[in-house]
Amino acid sequence: MARGNIASKPSEMRSQKEERKKKAEEEAKINQLIVFNLGDEEFGAEIGQVREIIRAGSVTPIPDSPQFIKGVSNVRGEITVVIDLKERFFLPVKKEIEGKHIIITEQKKNLFGLMVDEVTEVLRIPETDIKPTPELVTRIDRVYISGVLTLEGRLIMLLDLSKVLSDEELARLTEISKRHHAATQREEQPKEVETTEPKDEKTEHAEVTMAESG
Repeated sequence: MARGNIASKPSEMRSQKEERKKKAEEEAKINQLIVFNLGDEEFGAEIGQVREIIRAGSVTPIPDSPQFIKGVSNVRGEITVVIDLKERFFLPVKKEIEGKHIIITEQKKNLFGLMVDEVTEVLRIPETDIKPTPELVTRIDRVYISGVLTLEGRLIMLLDLSKVLSDEELARLTEISKRHHAATQREEQPKEVETTEPKDEKTEHAEVTMAESG
C-alpha cells in the first residue's frame, strides 16, 4: 500500500503544477480597457483600438451630413471625422450632456473621433472576466458589442470599434472626409487676380459707333 501511495504522488504533483500553470496563463491575459459614459450607460473599448483621447474642441460642421456626424476636426495636422456615439446609437438621455472627450481611433488608415460624455478610467482586467453579451442588455445592436463586464455592481459593455465603423459606414465617412479636405485645399489656394488692360481710345470709340449704328 505504501508503494502505491508513493507512486501516486508524482502524478498528483504534475496535475497541480499544470493547474497552476493554466491559472497563471489565464491571469497573464490581461485586457486594458478605456471606460467611458454615454448617457446613463457605461461602455469600454480595448486600449489597442484607441490611438489617443483628447478633450472635445472646435468641430467644423459638414453640410448635408447625417445627424450623428458632428463634423471634422484637425488633430495634430490630420483631418478627423467626429462622430457623436449617442446620436449614432440613438441612445435616450435624461438630460443633455455636452461631450467632454473624443476617442481617436484609426481604422484602415483613416482617423475618426468618437465623441463621448466622459472618459472615466482605464481598467486592467483578466480576459476571463469578459462574458458574452446577454439578450436585451442595451438598445445597441449586439453586433457592435464584443462582451460585457460586471464590476462592483456596474455593467460595462465593450464596443468593438472596428465594427462600429463598419466597411459600409467607413466608406461613407471616408468620402465625406476627402470632400471636406479637397474643399479646404481649394480655399487655401491663392486666388488669381484678374487684370484688364485699358482700352485704346480709338477702339473704344469704334465700339460705341458700331453699337449706335446697330
